[in-house]
Amino acid sequence: MAATDIIWDYVVVGAGVAGSVLASRLRQYDQSLNILLLEAGSDTRSREDILYANANPVGGDLDWNFKTEPIPGFQNRETVIGQGKGLGGSAAINMAGWVRGSAHEYDDWADMVGDDRWRFNNQLPYMKMSETWPTKENSDVHGYSGPIQVATSKSTGRDFPLRDALAQKGLESIGIKPLPHLDGFSGDNLGYATSVEARVVGKRQIPTAAYPMDGVTILVDTLVEKILSEPGVNGTGLRATGVLLASGEEVKAKNVISCAGAFQSPKLLMLSGIGAKKELEAHDIEVKVDLPEVGKNLGDHLVFFQFWKLRNPEKGYALGSSNPLFQQPQFGMGIPIDWVTCATVGKEKLSEAISKDEGATPTASHRLLKHDRSFNELLVIYLAFSPANPVIPMDGSHLNTAVISLLPTSRGSIGLRSAKASDPPVISPNYLDTEVDRYVYRDGLRSMAKLMLDTEFGKEYIEGETAPDNVDPIRLDSSDEYLDERIANGAVTSWHPHGGCSMGKVVDSGLKVSGFENLYVVDSSVIPVALSTHLMAPVYALAEQAAAILSGKEQ
Repeated sequence: MAATDIIWDYVVVGAGVAGSVLASRLRQYDQSLNILLLEAGSDTRSREDILYANANPVGGDLDWNFKTEPIPGFQNRETVIGQGKGLGGSAAINMAGWVRGSAHEYDDWADMVGDDRWRFNNQLPYMKMSETWPTKENSDVHGYSGPIQVATSKSTGRDFPLRDALAQKGLESIGIKPLPHLDGFSGDNLGYATSVEARVVGKRQIPTAAYPMDGVTILVDTLVEKILSEPGVNGTGLRATGVLLASGEEVKAKNVISCAGAFQSPKLLMLSGIGAKKELEAHDIEVKVDLPEVGKNLGDHLVFFQFWKLRNPEKGYALGSSNPLFQQPQFGMGIPIDWVTCATVGKEKLSEAISKDEGATPTASHRLLKHDRSFNELLVIYLAFSPANPVIPMDGSHLNTAVISLLPTSRGSIGLRSAKASDPPVISPNYLDTEVDRYVYRDGLRSMAKLMLDTEFGKEYIEGETAPDNVDPIRLDSSDEYLDERIANGAVTSWHPHGGCSMGKVVDSGLKVSGFENLYVVDSSVIPVALSTHLMAPVYALAEQAAAILSGKEQ
């Protein structure tokens, strides 16, 4: 029987992390349900080439390969901003990092939407539900029977030669503490912890393969043009009746859930007549619900990479060297880092930056000031390679570092390029628009410079930065202007977009779209606030919780 011949209980649009988890769990909770999972990309489940690679190139066949509009904060640079395309979504092509973040932001989320179910402690059961943790330490905050098997750098036996020196002679010297159990999953991530990835024996965990899909009908290479709707039963709202495929076929449904991702869910709503009236009318789209916040409140994390020349690289500190240690198989089983490190910033200068942005001196109760928060993630990576500007051979002569801004206050938008689903959205991330973001990023680069140049670790192992051509290497006394220019010319997305269908503005706290009886959004676009973490693990938890909400199975 064709998909067009059935009235489905749920049509789920998008088979990335959220859609895969949601379809699987809905079916597990009620095996009588007819569930259709639609994916515009291909079937990745037999793709051996993606399972063991640490990341797959942006721009490949499993990437939508979107580009932003010119970004003022990037000196009007455009940048590529990827999103996974195919079963598993971005989980099939990302770095597979598994991190949870701070309780503070989850609690902010709950406060913003007026619903305690989104507090950290109330999301924790769903965080645990998705994972199988490899050790029994700190067991109260971990799951041991979830579909996603994770591994720590320690559990794989992947201790790099500089592990202890970096921690004790470096990170602790700049005031970064070790977290209890070296575990950043208890709701406090301010410090350093062992790195964790969604891998088992190096094998990437793809949700559409890891979660049982028995009873779920999956269609790949199937682009959805728009969501169909009609007046609701009570006459005061609308009811989704299914979706129109790009092929022209209609699929009928009792409920529709958009899991199309941070860029595509806002786009799909707008193509379906749900969004700002002015924008919809500009593309001759019939307005079903005038909802101006669709596509607004877009946030993302930026990352800035640097290369650092090692003293005595012949001692074999980094991958690419002749150190026989690196011939052991575990060193090819994940990201070449030991620690995930989160750092805060000085509150006095942060307060000054907030005042510049908001036009008033903030009080100590301001959201960004009332807790010690993780503003920047600092990573030291034992693999450095660059084909151009600067040229860095993969010979173990350099380390690579990354500074990731975790709590940006700049907000961008997503818009329509046309009324066709096949056209990419207009993505305007508005990076570095606020003084808070510029200050926080400067502080992050200064912290990294201090770590690499002014600690016992740095003085013993690091010769200095290898900067791009015609750029002076960073110094301990580098000016704000110098740092701002480096960031504007060098920062890129770290693939953590969120917020374009924000909870409390586009969807309610039960994930239902405003003005509809049976239309939902479940993906990172509903997260209304920046989380101090990579977003894959939180989206797994979000989808687990969404399935429980829709099935009446909340814990």
